[in-house]
Amino acid sequence: MTAMFDQFLNFDLRIFEWVQTFNSNAILTPILKIITTLGEGGIIFIVMALILMVTKKYRKAGFAMLIALVVMVICNNVVLKEMFARPRPFNLTYDWWNEVYKYPEIVSRPSSWSFPSGHTSSAFAAAVAVLWYDRKIGIPTFVFAAIMGFSRIYVEVHYPTDVIAGAIVGIIYAFIGILIVKLIYPTFEKLLDKVTAKIKPKKANNE
Repeated sequence: MTAMFDQFLNFDLRIFEWVQTFNSNAILTPILKIITTLGEGGIIFIVMALILMVTKKYRKAGFAMLIALVVMVICNNVVLKEMFARPRPFNLTYDWWNEVYKYPEIVSRPSSWSFPSGHTSSAFAAAVAVLWYDRKIGIPTFVFAAIMGFSRIYVEVHYPTDVIAGAIVGIIYAFIGILIVKLIYPTFEKLLDKVTAKIKPKKANNE
């Protein structure tokens, strides 16, 4: 796996060199720091999915998003990161790399493996799942996902190739979520309608 990643390092380093010209920007740096922090644990996307599931209009989108995020956690954290075991940029031990690469210390150093980017995967999984069902909220969510991915390169906790891979697998996770929703949502909706029907008469009687 190391030999495979070595082929991408020159590309990654060139992007980092370009990003480092902006790392001290007094406006851009705090904004991207906030955005990258929002992606921690995928909490922002989980909350968004639950909010969407509350409304009938966006329930499918929320349901697909939540499934995509679950798939992402399993595939990224349990399988891909452990399988590829790519060191973070600041943990790379090549002399030629460390002559050029200097970690900016904008955020604390993550301890997990680098490939693929979990923040980017969850952001794109959420965005594409929503975009499939509703463009009005899907497009801004997709733009936010792209900014989230860039923020991971900007704070230099991920190689650019980690982020590209994270976006690709995130899109795949989204379509898995969409497919699962197509298969099981009718059953889920019928069950939800039955539960709702039982609750409504009780409320009427209590009044």
